[in-house]
Amino acid sequence: MAYKLSALKGAPVAITFFCCLLSYIVAAQSRVKGRVLNTSGEPLVNASVMLLRSGDSSLIKGMMTTQEGRFSFDKVASGSYLVTSTFIGYRQVSSNVFVANNDHIELPPLRLSQKEEKLSNVTIAARKPLIEQTIDRLVINVAGNITASGSTALDILERSPGVIVDRQNNSIAINGKDGVVVMMNGRINRIPISSLVPMLEGMSADKIEKIELITTPPASLDAEGNAGYINIVIKRNTQYGTNGSYSLTGGYSRGIIGLGSINFNHRKNRFNLYGDYSYNVDHTKQFFSFYHAVSNEGKFLENSSISNRRPMTDVHDGKLGFDYELNKKTIVGALVTIYNRRWIMDADNNSKNYINELPDTLVNLFIHEFHSTASVDINANLQQTYKEGNKLLVNLDYMHYNDENPVDYDNRYFDSKGMFLKEEDMKSSKTTPIDLWIAALDYSKNLNKKLQWEAGAKFTISRFTNEVRIDRLQQNNWTIDEALSANWKLNENISAAYSSLSWTVSAKTKMKLGLRYEHTNSNLGTEKEKDIVDRHYGRLFPSFFFTHTIDENNSAGFSYSRRITRPTFWNLAPFVIFMDPNTYFSGNPGLQPSIGDNINLNYTWKKKILSMSFSYEADPITNFSPKLDSINNKETLAAENQDNRKMVTISLSLPFTVTKWWTMQLNLNGSFQQINGWYNEQPLRLENKNLNLSGQQVFTLPKDFSLSLSGFYNSGGLFGVYRFPPVGSLDAGIQKKLASIKTTLRLNFSNIFNTMVYKPEINQPDKNLITSAELIFTRPAVKLTLTRTFGNDQVKAKRNRSAGNEEEKERLRL
Repeated sequence: MAYKLSALKGAPVAITFFCCLLSYIVAAQSRVKGRVLNTSGEPLVNASVMLLRSGDSSLIKGMMTTQEGRFSFDKVASGSYLVTSTFIGYRQVSSNVFVANNDHIELPPLRLSQKEEKLSNVTIAARKPLIEQTIDRLVINVAGNITASGSTALDILERSPGVIVDRQNNSIAINGKDGVVVMMNGRINRIPISSLVPMLEGMSADKIEKIELITTPPASLDAEGNAGYINIVIKRNTQYGTNGSYSLTGGYSRGIIGLGSINFNHRKNRFNLYGDYSYNVDHTKQFFSFYHAVSNEGKFLENSSISNRRPMTDVHDGKLGFDYELNKKTIVGALVTIYNRRWIMDADNNSKNYINELPDTLVNLFIHEFHSTASVDINANLQQTYKEGNKLLVNLDYMHYNDENPVDYDNRYFDSKGMFLKEEDMKSSKTTPIDLWIAALDYSKNLNKKLQWEAGAKFTISRFTNEVRIDRLQQNNWTIDEALSANWKLNENISAAYSSLSWTVSAKTKMKLGLRYEHTNSNLGTEKEKDIVDRHYGRLFPSFFFTHTIDENNSAGFSYSRRITRPTFWNLAPFVIFMDPNTYFSGNPGLQPSIGDNINLNYTWKKKILSMSFSYEADPITNFSPKLDSINNKETLAAENQDNRKMVTISLSLPFTVTKWWTMQLNLNGSFQQINGWYNEQPLRLENKNLNLSGQQVFTLPKDFSLSLSGFYNSGGLFGVYRFPPVGSLDAGIQKKLASIKTTLRLNFSNIFNTMVYKPEINQPDKNLITSAELIFTRPAVKLTLTRTFGNDQVKAKRNRSAGNEEEKERLRL
């Protein structure tokens, strides 16, 4: 299982050479190719093209057109054929062609004219598979998933293959590795991960089209994040006129649940205005418990605490944007995104200390916490098309983020017999404003019919302030704790440039090579102590992708990429936050960035996907790593660098059509992980085998009813340096479509058996390290959702243009 980083460095070179050699072994064959256009000369994307035998009209081959409207049929035997093209809302067009041996025929463009008649009383529906594998990502199609209705984006991620969500520590991992970067419509969300998780918890899943898991990202994406990227694609409307939809959800789960969202799109001539808004309220009660123990001079010291939490959360999330086509080659756009979350919690905590299993002291705590996070993100973009396939994209972004987190503590201490000892009042506050300025330029050029070159540059400026203050009530006066209070400032600049080359070796074989360089300047300090962290470093990040279609049912792919995980602002700033009198959260200014190498192999057979990945990460950052003080049994949780992390993952995605009314999707993910590090100057090795099962069954019933069952099971694994035992959930939903009034009703039951209980633990008594927890964030819930569309529902052709986020997302595909 163990392997050296040096071995990995040579592997991509050897595999690249092997793949290049294979690509030349292509026999000369006859080829028929061409383009499908509309009457204005614009290419039609995803138009259906079929090659039929002239004699009996039997189907020989079929395909969908590319972004440039192109199609190509290879290895065509000599004879007479009919090439036919169709597209929704257009009339069918055909062209006769005779093929001789080794002919390479370029047909005149097939021009499709739009139908005059409207489509009335007709419903066009095509259900996408729940899981799809592309050259560089795994796609989870959320839209139309019954059990997703009324849920949040975080709920969907929690049930995605290989994804682990830690709600307590506000972190996300893929295949056991944290350092995930989250994108929205292809744009990186700059909100810190500790605040991004609550944001996703407030985002309605009804807004989401699909989620993409990108574990080996291409060079055009930032090298940040050893675990890879999660791209959440929000629904976009492509019809002309004014239209949209709204959704309302009401439910209960030991507290009220409410979700409401609306989106609209207005498209006329060259102008497109779009936007959405959602509001989420959740009063679900929570339960936490913690335990840690140490041995010191013959004494066994234990601390256990429980917390009954009554949080109230409300989240506002919205965006407003426009695209304007100045001419056929130039598009400008702007997008403003706003987010506001208010979290208010009262908690009753009980903390008990034991010495040699006998009660020592008891602490009753009442905690009142207010946590407000808000951000505004402004994007301006320009897309310039010079000629077919040659494009320039410019993006300018500014984001302001603010985090306010005051907490009041009322602590009462009792002896082992329950006699009152003392009262301690404390309050803490954390104020964190962040400003980011981002400029990015991307250019793509078709060098010839088989080669496409992409290049770009990006510059990011970050300014971060983190003011933490601890006050204690002493003789009726609030006194600041100078040792635990300070105002930290971090300035960080990241410059990046990349270049990549895409090569269509043949109609069935594609390759992509990329190289990215990033240089980081980072400085952290306080008013009293300057240059606590002052680092300047640059790294190269290569990537390689290869895919080969064997036949219409079989394809294979290979990918490699190198990644970096930089310490977050919060991880670096040496602040202290209290969980209880014996448990603290702290920063670590000594953290170093980690570098990871990732290899992925995948094979697809009739939409069934088998993939295997290998990764090696040097200096991995494990969040909330515990340190126990053996004298007073106090626990400090802070991010730490370990020596290395090695991981092997095997995934299998199995879609089945049992009958025409019963479809099934089953996902299996098995992994082996090894972490090597240190604790108290002693070597620490953690190993774990994990199995993750998830699935969904959809039953299409009469009278527009449908039923869905979905669930997941995780056999347990590693999250950082913690082990967690098995966890799982079962959900069910029923749906009724009311087509005459454009309405859908969904009744959804989630976490039916109340099995969403997380129990992370570390049990290393030989290293004097014993700690565990039990965390219950979600309870069984029932939700009723109404979704209704409004406005123009006439089927129209999608204008062949991309602006801002859409084009940025599409450029990531090979």
